[in-house]
Amino acid sequence: MGMLRNGCEVSWAVARACLAVLLVSVLFGCSGTSNNNSTTQQQSSFLYAGTQNGITVFQVNVSTGALGTGSPATSVTTASDPLANMVSDRAGKFLFACNLYSSSTEAFSINAGSGALTPTSGSTFPLPGFGGCTLSIDPTDKFLYIADSAGVWGFTVNSTTGALSAMAGSPFSDGSVLRESVIGPSGNFLYAISNTTLNTISVFSINSSSGALTPIMGSPFQLPMSGLAYSVAVHPSGKFLYVSFPQSEQIAAWSIDASTGTPTVIPGSPFASGVASGDAPNSLSVAPSGEFLYALSGGATVFGFSIDASSGALSTVNGSPFALSTGYVAIDPSSQFLYAADANADTVAGFNINSSTGALTAFTTPPVPAPGVTLLTVVKISP
Repeated sequence: MGMLRNGCEVSWAVARACLAVLLVSVLFGCSGTSNNNSTTQQQSSFLYAGTQNGITVFQVNVSTGALGTGSPATSVTTASDPLANMVSDRAGKFLFACNLYSSSTEAFSINAGSGALTPTSGSTFPLPGFGGCTLSIDPTDKFLYIADSAGVWGFTVNSTTGALSAMAGSPFSDGSVLRESVIGPSGNFLYAISNTTLNTISVFSINSSSGALTPIMGSPFQLPMSGLAYSVAVHPSGKFLYVSFPQSEQIAAWSIDASTGTPTVIPGSPFASGVASGDAPNSLSVAPSGEFLYALSGGATVFGFSIDASSGALSTVNGSPFALSTGYVAIDPSSQFLYAADANADTVAGFNINSSTGALTAFTTPPVPAPGVTLLTVVKISP
């Protein structure tokens, strides 16, 4: 038996069942068969899956979203626990992974042809504290951040090798115990939610030269909600911020002051999730197009919402919640496809995202095998 952390036992069998409830952030067609993909399509986009044995890579057909056969992306990883989070830089040169219970991070370079991962030299960093261990990278790809109970840890990213260097003054804190962070698209502010029932959100300004974080005036801000804040997501425009509250089965929303980073409650917030059969919204993902928000439930459903471009208000997508039998989801950068990990069936399934309504429709091709899958991320390789 292992230790208990955040209510989940540190064992692989239990971790697979708990990841959907424990994790997070984020960084979520017609289908076809991978055998018909062109070489260019196969090599331009990859789906990475965290599994019991490390990281598996699938080639993605960028036209249809179909997945090829999975293969080991790397045989070298320090992860003795399930991976909690994976993010890449914008060009798709590097992948960064964070371990769930051991609270450490490591960096890999990505082979643009095969998707294979090579660890960068000296890239593994153990982190004191604990939390969701979620990663966020700034828009310039210069800085990587990890929020945990000790604060927000900052690293500079070597643009040539992807190697990480600890940032001076890290970890940064406003006195809060944190669990998850996200960076606005301008790269000026980082937002992090608390890991306690104090229900606060911390806002830090980001120094564009050093990456150092400084709490803005008023941080941390009290969240006018009951229950523990679980996941945080920022709109691609940088205008809106969303936080899930599973215990009250709601999603709260704020508008963001572009100059100061200060959040202000959006009229109508919090928004009901449309909870079904006792499920509740946990991890949040906003489609890169900015039109839709998807909330993974603690059960086998995903809630879909349309986002009002002017106000940031949420309205339920027709057909939501969608039954996906999933433990984790990821959206591709084009906002055309959503992928769902089914830890019970050891598979990854693909879904088309209707660009007009946000509704999800399963691929006609069957799910692909992915033994021990718990975590997904899609990486697009720049030409």
